[in-house]
Amino acid sequence: MYAQFASAGVFPPVEFNDTAYFDGSTIWDLDIFSVVNKCQDMGFADEDIVVDVVLTSEKTLSIVDASGYHSIQMLWRYLEVSRYYSNMDGLLRAQFAYPEVNFRNVVAPSASMPSSWFPLNLNEANVTEIWDLGVADGTASAQSPTSASDFTHFLSLKKKNDSRLADGVSFDSFLTMKQNGDFEDFTLLEDKQMKALFLQ
Repeated sequence: MYAQFASAGVFPPVEFNDTAYFDGSTIWDLDIFSVVNKCQDMGFADEDIVVDVVLTSEKTLSIVDASGYHSIQMLWRYLEVSRYYSNMDGLLRAQFAYPEVNFRNVVAPSASMPSSWFPLNLNEANVTEIWDLGVADGTASAQSPTSASDFTHFLSLKKKNDSRLADGVSFDSFLTMKQNGDFEDFTLLEDKQMKALFLQ
């Protein structure tokens, strides 16, 4: 817990077992590599490793009218967009790095979580709201999981600027369109454009 809050530039790293630990987002917003490497270190073969990914950003990047934003609002929006695409790239890159690992489900918030202009400046109501959202989304995901393959299909189309996802098509709308046959069958590891991006 201490390490989770050891944000670079805000709090010092936490020393434990002769190792310095700090908030994972200092390097990766979505660090799948450490998890898979730990499983490998424990002796598990890649084909026996199952990964469920928990995101801190929504599945669909919200569309906003930034025409009236001032500089701080633009910075905040930049950080939101940057985190979203960093998570996207982290998930796609990990699947190419570990082609035998079973990337099973994705859990993501169904709404924006409270945040603050200042690091860790949340009140009790904010924390309770985040907790309740996590419980609700975790429960919903257990009952009706989001397939990692569907989510990576959506992300790869966004990465390629596919015109069918123009005008802010949400992930849920994408799923409906896919069920209606609007999208071709997709296997990430066989996609030539994605290979060119992530296997350089």
